[in-house]
Amino acid sequence: MSAPLTLEKNNLKLGFVALLDCAPLVVAREKGFFKKHGLNVVLCKESSWASIRDKVSFGLYDGAHMLAPMPLASTLGLNGNKTPMLTALALSQNGTAITLSLEFYTLLSKSIADWKDTSSVGAEFKKQVKNSKVKPVIATVYPYSNHHYLLRYWLEQQGINAETDVQLIAAPPTHMIPSLSNGAIDGYCVGEPWNSLALIQQIGGLLTTGHEIWGAHMEKVLGVTQEWANAHPNSHKALVNALYEACQWAEDSANKEELFQLLALPPYLDQAATQLANYTPPLAMEQHFAGKHVNVPDPKQGE
Repeated sequence: MSAPLTLEKNNLKLGFVALLDCAPLVVAREKGFFKKHGLNVVLCKESSWASIRDKVSFGLYDGAHMLAPMPLASTLGLNGNKTPMLTALALSQNGTAITLSLEFYTLLSKSIADWKDTSSVGAEFKKQVKNSKVKPVIATVYPYSNHHYLLRYWLEQQGINAETDVQLIAAPPTHMIPSLSNGAIDGYCVGEPWNSLALIQQIGGLLTTGHEIWGAHMEKVLGVTQEWANAHPNSHKALVNALYEACQWAEDSANKEELFQLLALPPYLDQAATQLANYTPPLAMEQHFAGKHVNVPDPKQGE
């Protein structure tokens, strides 16, 4: 048996955003996977991805639960602050969806018999957008996110110009439901639980899922700066190992009930997770935390 790693740093701070796919971080802390690998980790909840980006960039956090494109965008300086970042572990696959306001969804429903008929859904959505006197406002969580790219791709596939036919804005995930409810936006593309909760609370309807648009897209990753990884190679390896084991635990359906109990703890998703424990959305999200190719970052998806 190989000797345990000598860690350069044991006490770590990791950022996360309150989404179902923060599960690997929560599991690693609450089920002892971090401790098993010699790490004492504090998890810090943030409301926005911009805050996650900045706090990792400036060294306030050792790493974070990140949108898959974020390390690349930061490395290229696309967000205005060029900080080389990397990922050695994908935390999740799929799990996003496009949700519309109840008013917009009800309008579409008059002409759509089967919401699983993607061509019919797309054609009717295009018709309503083109006939609208005001551009529909649709929010995504961050400019450099799969949510943004999936939404734009889907719109273009329907013959909708994302630049001229609709207005795209960015908003934190936790702001989506209030913004939809008060009419500030007409729809959004976000990760769970904020799609299913809109359905449960009867303030929105599901247009389509990220899985339907792109069958196996990398969703969240563990992101660290290149500088941090170079200075802490053993701690980085221990962190990856702990989170990989947590991903496998979270993927096991036998652990679903306990997983939602952990996510429902106040430091994490709180009551938002409780409402989802026994809920199945009408369109499959196909969210995964582990499995073949799920945890291996694919550079081709960044091209």
